[in-house]
Amino acid sequence: MIRHIIIAGLILLSVFQYFKAGSFGGDDYPRKPVRVVVPFQPGGGSDTFARIVQKAINDDQLMPQPLVIVNKPGGGTSIGSSYVKDARADGYTVLCLHEALMVAKSTGQSPNGPGDYEAVAATGEFGVVILVSEESSYQSLGALMAAAKEQPETLKFGVNLNTPSHFCAIMLENALPGARFRFVATGGGAHRLAGVMGGHLDVIILSIGEYVRFQQNGLKAIAYLGEERIASIPDIPTAEELGFPVFGGNLHYWWFPKGTDQGIVDYFAGVLSKVMKTDYFLGKTKDLEILPRIIVGDEMNTRIRERTEIFDSIKPINRVELPDFTLWNLVSVALFSLVVFWKRWLRPKQEPQKSDTLRLRYDLAFGTILMTIVYVLLLGLRIMPFAWATIVFIVASGLLLTRFDKRKFGYVLEVALLMSFGLHFVFTQLFTIDLP
Repeated sequence: MIRHIIIAGLILLSVFQYFKAGSFGGDDYPRKPVRVVVPFQPGGGSDTFARIVQKAINDDQLMPQPLVIVNKPGGGTSIGSSYVKDARADGYTVLCLHEALMVAKSTGQSPNGPGDYEAVAATGEFGVVILVSEESSYQSLGALMAAAKEQPETLKFGVNLNTPSHFCAIMLENALPGARFRFVATGGGAHRLAGVMGGHLDVIILSIGEYVRFQQNGLKAIAYLGEERIASIPDIPTAEELGFPVFGGNLHYWWFPKGTDQGIVDYFAGVLSKVMKTDYFLGKTKDLEILPRIIVGDEMNTRIRERTEIFDSIKPINRVELPDFTLWNLVSVALFSLVVFWKRWLRPKQEPQKSDTLRLRYDLAFGTILMTIVYVLLLGLRIMPFAWATIVFIVASGLLLTRFDKRKFGYVLEVALLMSFGLHFVFTQLFTIDLP
């Protein structure tokens, strides 16, 4: 009896927390930590910028709840961006990603584009520089470009494919007909830096802030992709001065899932505006050569549209013809299926030995497997919330495994309610993990 009372109390507490968490309105926002998804490894420019914003908000208490940085690298930013796109539009998951979102859409690398999100603000404008090792044979942009033309597709240019760094490199190629680099997919700035310092790459592009932080590690900047030189590194010429009119710059955009309440979007934009004025943010961005700029509303939407049009006009060249992996995978699966079919149905069958003590219940096994598949589909396609899908799954599978014994239904229901609402509380409130 006492056990049932304790379980009932835990169930009621979990249910209360579930409906309390789901009843947040715009006036209550935020009532729990807000996750900032950065689709790069820790240590790069985007990650550093997001953490500066995080610290400014948390230290100055600009929000009643803290920001939590979540790194989701991979897929040329598509893993992180897809995660946010599919997240619940409740204001508790936001993507911090620069113009790579527009580039990925323009190149077809990702189906996700600006139209799949609610744009909040563009913040922190920064320039980029072309870097080589201090021991490199190419100590000037002219020498680098000449080598790229004389020996096309030989110099290893580290980029994050189909992102602004990749497009800047393509524009460099276009500035000198015949010049071709060998693009190496290295990922974010931290990986590019390691590649050039280790001698695995010949040239990379990083933000000025990343260069300022790591220039003592043997880096040499040979050109700045801006309209004019900047005061902190006055000896570095612009690419235009050297005869290559290539310009690159970027802002960090903040994106909520599509359908997020406009009140939440405006609130978060207001918080970011306050961040730009904090002493901590101003000091850190000055050190990293990031302009504390914020763009919102129509001006931001106009910039997104104009930049997207530019990226649409620049199409990367397919340097290597790759096999049709999808086709070959289908062929392999078909052949494997034929082998299994032949072994299972066409070969002579052996009579299984009879046993009086053990009886295999294929109906229970297949029934449970089918329910598991349906459960995963409900969650994966977000047809049903996690808590309710879990209740249905546990009750259905429990009844099947207990052979619909009415005497055990109460136990099955207790487990279903406790597991569904309890796990929902643990994942969403304690670990701030988004669930369907």
